[in-house]
Amino acid sequence: MIINSHQLAQQLIRIPSYSGVNIEVIELLKNHLQKLNFICEIMQFEGDNSYPVNNLHAIYNPQNSAQTLYFAGHTDVVREGEVGLWKFPPFAGNIAEDKIFGRGASDMKCAIACFAQAVSKYLQINSNPNFGIGFLITNDEENDGINGTKKMLETLRKKNQNITYCLVGEPTNPKKFGEMIKIGRRGSVSFKLKITGKQGHVAYPQNALNPITILLNILKVLKDHKFDNGNEFFDATNLEITTISSPNQGSNVIPNYAQAEFNIRFNNLHNSQSIVELIEYVCKKSVGLGANYELQSKISGEAFLSTPKKLSEMVVKAVEKVTKITPILSTTGGTSDARFIKDYAQEVVEIGLVNETAHRIDEYAWLSEIDQLSEVYFEILKSLNLSIS
Repeated sequence: MIINSHQLAQQLIRIPSYSGVNIEVIELLKNHLQKLNFICEIMQFEGDNSYPVNNLHAIYNPQNSAQTLYFAGHTDVVREGEVGLWKFPPFAGNIAEDKIFGRGASDMKCAIACFAQAVSKYLQINSNPNFGIGFLITNDEENDGINGTKKMLETLRKKNQNITYCLVGEPTNPKKFGEMIKIGRRGSVSFKLKITGKQGHVAYPQNALNPITILLNILKVLKDHKFDNGNEFFDATNLEITTISSPNQGSNVIPNYAQAEFNIRFNNLHNSQSIVELIEYVCKKSVGLGANYELQSKISGEAFLSTPKKLSEMVVKAVEKVTKITPILSTTGGTSDARFIKDYAQEVVEIGLVNETAHRIDEYAWLSEIDQLSEVYFEILKSLNLSIS
């Protein structure tokens, strides 16, 4: 039986589980949950121009799953970078300074361990709850996200497996556990824009067409554009330029082309189609005769809001009880698998640890906050049982 979230977190961290197929990390969780009488199924998907991925679906008390509380998480991690810069080996799971160190500690192996431990504790006092408890664990959230959570959800819908509420264990707090939970996310579109002009000598600009000038003008128009003012739950839509480049053929040569990459994080006043159409419009209006543009876009997710209802209320009360802090309901940060889950669950809330060291060298999680998160999950389980009674 799982009794110590620290130990389980260490075991998970000690497995270098990059995106794709990782049998060891999924089997570890499966074995733990089977000991708690979960029905477990490893779901492996492939195709759609992406790599194969193995995922874990686990359900407890399926006969009472007219209402279910699911926990969604990911076991895959980003690359550790230069190992020599780490205080401790990135996959050792060292405990020191009242912290667990290692890749995935913050994002989000400790959160998975917390929910598993909370479920174990809860089932000791109520082995027959009046709701189902599920796990949706993917090993592909940090990369493509094609053969992971999205396909698991599609499969469960075909099997008529209900998802009433879902907690996502992403690290949601900026500095201290209890500060913030997420009830939605901004949408994200990344762009690559290439302007082709006419190469020439800088001393004879009339014989050339400088693509850098055109590109900079377009970027200034886009950067200065005020998309909106935000709203109650969302910040204003924002554009950030990430790269600008052109062939370096000498200080006296106007290049043939120039290109830039930028990303737009948008709120629920827009959708990805309207954002792409706006960028297309600006490019067409700004590129004059003799020049051409190529615009590529990649949509990572649409903006969404999971309207605060029963689950959000339970989460807030649980956080207040455990930490004495009232969390902010936020939609900040990057994308997460909640963007898929919101189409299947009545309500989805993200609550996890502090995100300050996520993806960093010397990533860590405080032991005390791991304990608090596990206790919050436990309180949510208790509250859900009472609310259905």
